[in-house]
Amino acid sequence: MCRKELERLETENSRNTVIVTDYKQICTQLSERLEKQQTAHREELSRIKILVKSCEACSKMFDADGKVNLPEPKIDPEKMNPKIVDLQQQVRELELELAQTKLALVESECKTQDLTHSLHAAVSEIQASKNTWFTKTLNSIKEVANTHTGKKEPKD
Repeated sequence: MCRKELERLETENSRNTVIVTDYKQICTQLSERLEKQQTAHREELSRIKILVKSCEACSKMFDADGKVNLPEPKIDPEKMNPKIVDLQQQVRELELELAQTKLALVESECKTQDLTHSLHAAVSEIQASKNTWFTKTLNSIKEVANTHTGKKEPKD
């Protein structure tokens, strides 16, 4: 019995060793692939940077660190269509109104949640008071009295 157990454990150990070896091999292969891809991407990025720097118009869009540096478009309010200006103002007003409505909604939801918690607390308190010894004693007395008089009252 001990030999069988030993053989089973040795078999399991050798199987686990094979699995670990396979896992290590897979990890090594994936690491190599990752390094190759990173190298290829770095080379491609360098090639693109060289192309961009060689173009006079494109090179102005990047600063010395290689970050994109696009100038802000200058908008002259005088040249804008008055309808567009009016519509933009309406959009701002509607966005403000929406924000105020959302704030009111959140406030009402908070108030509703507070009231719900208060209600649950009150219900729990009422339920707890119904289960007091005094209430149980009174109900027992009522039951005994009703049994002797022959009347049946519904329970609470």
